[in-house]
Amino acid sequence: MKSRNRIILILLVNLLLCSCQSRQGSEESDSWSFVSMPDFINVDCDYPQPGWEDALSYILESVKKENPDFLVVAGDMVMGEWDGPEWNDQDSIAKYSNRYYSAWINRMNNHGLKFYTTIGDHEIGDNDWPSQKRLEAVKLYKEAFAKNLKMPENGPAHMKGTAFWWRHKNVLFISTDIFEKGKSRNGLIKLGVTGDQLIWLKNVLKENAEVDHKIVVGHAPVLGPVRKWSSSALMINGGRDSELWQTMKEYDVDAYLCGEVHAITCTERDGIMQIAHGGLIGYNTRTNYMVVHVSRDKIDLEIKEIEMLPHGEHLWQVQKNRPLENVTISPENKAKGFYSVAKLTIDKTDGKIFTNRQGYFMKEHESSDETAFPVFVKKNNELSKIMLNSSEDAK
Repeated sequence: MKSRNRIILILLVNLLLCSCQSRQGSEESDSWSFVSMPDFINVDCDYPQPGWEDALSYILESVKKENPDFLVVAGDMVMGEWDGPEWNDQDSIAKYSNRYYSAWINRMNNHGLKFYTTIGDHEIGDNDWPSQKRLEAVKLYKEAFAKNLKMPENGPAHMKGTAFWWRHKNVLFISTDIFEKGKSRNGLIKLGVTGDQLIWLKNVLKENAEVDHKIVVGHAPVLGPVRKWSSSALMINGGRDSELWQTMKEYDVDAYLCGEVHAITCTERDGIMQIAHGGLIGYNTRTNYMVVHVSRDKIDLEIKEIEMLPHGEHLWQVQKNRPLENVTISPENKAKGFYSVAKLTIDKTDGKIFTNRQGYFMKEHESSDETAFPVFVKKNNELSKIMLNSSEDAK
């Protein structure tokens, strides 16, 4: 009898172990990843682009090795300054948008990277927008973005193809068009999510309430101050009090991904982690991307950076904002590869906690007024480098 009971007990233990292993295996199989890389490339580049292509290929090959389901680019794929003082029709916008968006898309396709792209200020001509003529050009710029990038057309009626959402497995992504008509210090465009777009945003969040995680993407930061490197530093009007931020707070959004400032600042408020990051190639000496691993109860984030060398004369662009004509990554830096500068886990096993903070995700680094300039200007400098597992800046 005792022997029989022992056999039954062993069988039950084995069944329990198998069940746990099966559940763990299922959770592991449900995990997946994506990469965030704002402001890539932020320059009008052909494909291939002489002087740049080796570096660009290395960056995209590194992203591909992360095995992402897709790449998220939070605005500024091109230089986009395709109208100017003498511009009087849509020919230049149509011509250059076809040329440079096609090159950008072909580069991604040839590296096997699916992508989602948010509209940035360079996709609408670059700030500022002081006149009615420039405002009229914005409409043409947005049409060119929608036509070429072919993002989902499920946004508000006046922003089809520039504001949109998608679901991937257990995550809701919402990409906003923060460039709305309205008077501001930037002219006749006001940065934010208001009116019909705000109603749309709330409806999408309501209708997808059952997802495990929610991520909103916009080109410019909401919270500040943030580090800035060769940037005009656009920000969402109203900051933490803005309708965008308060809506994300109300619907328990997990992360807000943005670019614009070409530097890294990670700021948590109200249970939302704002990650401003990305780099400006051809101007600055570092660039970065963030790889995000997603499972049912956790989001693991890691930002990786690499050193670059812009050099030579200036690369031709339609207007006068021109990067250097060569960008290289040294053999030593290629051998070293992208190195980690920030790690964080958003753990939602029991509530929501931000844990395992390292590098730029540490609270002491979550805001900064530090500013740096392009390598080719007289007052150029580099931003302090914050290292993983270190609470001190490495100069």
